[in-house]
Amino acid sequence: MNAPHFLRLLALMLFFTSSASLLAAADSAKDATPVKVRPSMLLPGVSLSEGISEITGVAISPLLGVSAMGAWTYYQTESQLRHRLPWYCNPWVWGTGMALIAVCLLKDFLGAAAPPLVKKPLDFAELFEDKLSALVASVGFVPLVALAIAQTQEKAPQTAVDLNGSGLAVMPLAGIIDFGVHTPWVSIPVAMVAFVVVWLSSHTLNVLIALSPFGIVDAGLKLAKLGLIGLVAGSTIVHPYAGAVVSLVLILIGLLLAGWSFRLSLFGMLMGGDFLLNKRATTADLESGVRGFLARRMEGVPVRTLVKWQCDPEGRPALSYRPWLVLPERRIVTPPSEMVLRKGLLNPSLAHRAERDAPVRSSLILLPRYRRLEEVIAQRFGCQEIVDGTLLRGLKAMRQWLVEMLSAGKNLVESRRSENA
Repeated sequence: MNAPHFLRLLALMLFFTSSASLLAAADSAKDATPVKVRPSMLLPGVSLSEGISEITGVAISPLLGVSAMGAWTYYQTESQLRHRLPWYCNPWVWGTGMALIAVCLLKDFLGAAAPPLVKKPLDFAELFEDKLSALVASVGFVPLVALAIAQTQEKAPQTAVDLNGSGLAVMPLAGIIDFGVHTPWVSIPVAMVAFVVVWLSSHTLNVLIALSPFGIVDAGLKLAKLGLIGLVAGSTIVHPYAGAVVSLVLILIGLLLAGWSFRLSLFGMLMGGDFLLNKRATTADLESGVRGFLARRMEGVPVRTLVKWQCDPEGRPALSYRPWLVLPERRIVTPPSEMVLRKGLLNPSLAHRAERDAPVRSSLILLPRYRRLEEVIAQRFGCQEIVDGTLLRGLKAMRQWLVEMLSAGKNLVESRRSENA
């Protein structure tokens, strides 16, 4: 199944699953225990602010956020009412989540001294765990939080928040917010959009950790992610309004970086999937085109856009792509130049040379599945040259140096033995 069809199926499943979660949660809300109004709820919008902070915090790290929220809610609820708590408050659920988090921390602690070839597969595995946790949280946690906000707002005493006397009730923005909060078919999609954009931005840290070859960079990115979680949690503890402001800023940043984050997340998913599963393409797979990511901006199309390299009806090499993977297909016009295919340690790549003897410029990063098919791809698309990538050339040069040094040492020992004889 190709990427566009997979994304369409995933979006359809997400829609039906979220709709089912919404209906189930709405039915359970009817029979739920009346909400106990806390003194802090007497301030307008406190429950809404807390809900925004919860969604943002869980979006930054779904597994940690859902597990922490489940454990906190479980211990804050009276024992005779715990059986009515949501699914994520079950000790088996948040206990399993905490165990997985402990394994990840142990991996990061012990992996700091391990070579990249040992640690990177575990980083890619954690990358997919974050995707799975986000999918579960988006359909099983976010709708429940949105419904809990609406239920709390409805049950809060109207006299405590008397907007009529202040004149705020006649403001259009206040009316729109009030309508959205009390309408699940509006509040839940908005909450899910906020969750997705924040998760996409934070998920890029996991992608960068998986792609980075340096342990010190991995540690810095991990600390940055924990710092964001601490910022949201700490500001919420200071005051719910402060937590909401910080969360709204993060949501706005996520909206601005949504396209960049989506492309980087897709890049990490496909590259990591080929690496973990050790995928190998065959010659027959080349008939449908070669998939890769743009290594530079071309014709206004941003870097790391997923493209398909194939021949057009006239037999000329061309690049095509689908914006957001589901929109109509578009083509990229490549300038006439020499094509050079470069072999890589993990994946091949395509480069262009404007003139003979001019330096090559990277154009396309191919997926790791196309390793060992460089000659076939070059012949199929008319590449003028096949060269080794920079890292591969360095490794070959190091190997050649070691061979020469060992050979020189061996010859020296043999010559001394012959002189002594």
